[in-house]
Amino acid sequence: MRLILHDLTEEQKQEYLTITREDETRVFEKTDRQITKCTGCFGCWIKTPGKCVMKDGYEMTGPCLGNCTECTIVTDARYGEFSVFTKSMIDRSISAIHPYFTTRNKEMHHKLRYANSPQLTVICYSTELTDEEKETFRNRVTAMAVNLGASVKQVTFTDGLRKMTV
Repeated sequence: MRLILHDLTEEQKQEYLTITREDETRVFEKTDRQITKCTGCFGCWIKTPGKCVMKDGYEMTGPCLGNCTECTIVTDARYGEFSVFTKSMIDRSISAIHPYFTTRNKEMHHKLRYANSPQLTVICYSTELTDEEKETFRNRVTAMAVNLGASVKQVTFTDGLRKMTV
């Protein structure tokens, strides 16, 4: 399964984003409903292992991310960080890991819940990032990938919205 996370509005999605292989793809996108921010309650670790306890339509983000073979994130960015919506989605994917720790790459990280290593592609369409902020963003993507047991396939900066096929 492929996973696509994006923060585009419906109009932007229609104009700029073409999704191929839709039958094999799960899409989490910004809609009219608000995403509930992760509160750090750890319910996804204790009460409903692997699934967020907050019922807002985004509770399966962790299992989908943990079980996908490839994940594409299309996001705006500010100051070298994901957009608010995208960051909220990533925070809500904490259920893809266990509360227990292990050593990976000679660093302490949470144990992975799923025996999968998705390939991560990130497309950042922000128009106002400095070179330093782009480097911060790349480092942020790499750190997130290590935490979630993913590998970074590509990080792309498009300097504004462009037609994308994912």
